[in-house]
Amino acid sequence: MHSNVDSLSSVTAPDGARIRFSARGGQICSWVTPDGIERLYSSPLADLRATSAIRGGIPVIFPQFAHEGPLPKHGFARSSPWRVSSSAILSCGSGSVELRLSDDPYTRSIWPHSFELVLRARFKGSELTTSLAVINTGDHPFDFTCALHTYLAANAPQAVIRGLQGIRYLDSADQRRRDIQREELLRIDREVDRFFFGVTTPVELRGDTLPIQVRQESFPDVVVWNPWKELSRRLADLPDEGYRHFVCIESAAVERPVCLSPGDEWLASQHLSVLSSPLGALP
Repeated sequence: MHSNVDSLSSVTAPDGARIRFSARGGQICSWVTPDGIERLYSSPLADLRATSAIRGGIPVIFPQFAHEGPLPKHGFARSSPWRVSSSAILSCGSGSVELRLSDDPYTRSIWPHSFELVLRARFKGSELTTSLAVINTGDHPFDFTCALHTYLAANAPQAVIRGLQGIRYLDSADQRRRDIQREELLRIDREVDRFFFGVTTPVELRGDTLPIQVRQESFPDVVVWNPWKELSRRLADLPDEGYRHFVCIESAAVERPVCLSPGDEWLASQHLSVLSSPLGALP
């Protein structure tokens, strides 16, 4: 029997940085920086050989985020078979991988549109950039929402997030309450499921290790999620205490669906960077 790790493909850059990825879901499952530290969380209960979505890493959410529409939760991209179109070390020393997903009879039975998704990951040193391109290959326009559902490894009960103060949000864990983030720091001390709208500056995750900065281009929104105790126990593919080991900071397009005309392409990216020192002291 093969282990979950054995069922992943990998690319290692000359400096020792490494990613592991799965063609199912077009998913980056592991990102190790040259110091040997794993920066993403993947559930030890995730079965990479099953047909369900993989819990952890960077799932691709498309063409619908969560239950924000009539389709199955989070759409179909995260559990569909993608194809690996390239996997290489570039002349600059960066590692890269490109995966693609096109419509087929199964996707059209759920969402009747012709499309191609292109996921590109490029990494080197303490940085990982992941981009998602959506191409309308059909004859009719379509709308979609999407996200890179990034599970960052963190000691969640000690984690705080900076960079969201003053941003409007919808709190999906609190009866879809709408408010503004008034505190400078968002603390992970309960179930958190907030959609932050119109985020234009970097977001920083701090815990008991070096901070990770999340920057995004063309993704207008950020989703922060941690299931906390009760929900973690109800998720079959997550250990009861799994919530302690990650915080999801997701680059997303949620509030306003993207409308894509025939032949057009939409491109957005998320840039993760491990900072060498905190950006100022915590209050």
